[in-house]
Amino acid sequence: MAEKHQKTIVGVFALSGLTLLFVLTLLFGGGRTLFERTYDINVRFEDAVDGISTGQPVTLNGKRVGETKAIKFWNPDDLSKGIRIVVAVDDEYKLPADATVEVAPGLIQFGRPPIRIVLGDTGKGSMLPIDGSGTLSGRVVSMPEQMLPPKVQGQVERVMDEVADLAAALKPVAQNLQSLLEDRPISSVDQKEMTANFATIVERFDMTLQNFNTILADPDNVENLRLTLQNAKAMSESGAAAMADFREFSAQSKVVAADVSNLMRQLADTSDRLSSVLDRIDQTVASLNSPKGTMGSLLNDNRLYEELLLSARRLTNALDDMREVLDIAKKGQLRIKAF
Repeated sequence: MAEKHQKTIVGVFALSGLTLLFVLTLLFGGGRTLFERTYDINVRFEDAVDGISTGQPVTLNGKRVGETKAIKFWNPDDLSKGIRIVVAVDDEYKLPADATVEVAPGLIQFGRPPIRIVLGDTGKGSMLPIDGSGTLSGRVVSMPEQMLPPKVQGQVERVMDEVADLAAALKPVAQNLQSLLEDRPISSVDQKEMTANFATIVERFDMTLQNFNTILADPDNVENLRLTLQNAKAMSESGAAAMADFREFSAQSKVVAADVSNLMRQLADTSDRLSSVLDRIDQTVASLNSPKGTMGSLLNDNRLYEELLLSARRLTNALDDMREVLDIAKKGQLRIKAF
């Protein structure tokens, strides 16, 4: 009897443990509980969706709001109409009708792709019915969209459009460049059948180099060129010597110019002094011409002139008398009486 009672107690404890483990699994295992209320929505994917399975969580802004319930064809009679995924959404979350469902496959196709609900731009509008008839459109996010944000994609698209426009604009340039580089014989260009281009110029330059090489290959021309270079060297040396002489002449010219400058300054000083002397002579002449001074009175007084003239006459008469006395004395006829 005691052994039977003991087995009953052990069975009750075991059953209680199993029940507790089941409840804890439902509460913390990430699965849905028996007491949660949900409503179904239909998500239509026109393209194929890989990696989706039932019981997969569905998130909104990173929070779990439901899980996949079933995966079916949208129209079993026409399999090209796409896939319908039934999502059980928690009753506490009401979804707008303009929301979409996105599936983002992994870049390396590892694990189940996440399923997320994306709200519309406005976030306002009518709500989905909760009777199981609500339908949302779904799409598979491509790899480029996962790697680049939408804004960056728009910028990349604009850049690609600009590159396409640039390529279209450069196409005529490329065609013109092709026409410049295409082969055009010199004979056709000389006969004016074709217009010369870059290829023609290159060909003419190549012919010029060939002719130049032919000229240099002649020993006589090489010897003439050597002599010409020697003459050029001698001319350059003569030019250097001439430049040295010219520099020496320039230095001497500077000295001569300095001497001439000094001479001119001395001549200027002499001219100034001569001008001063002439001024003084002019003043002296003016003083002589003036009747106020002694010399002026002597020169301008007529009486002095008459007296001088009379004195000159008297002196002449005295000299004549002296001459006669001397003549008499020479003849010995002069008699001197003494008292």
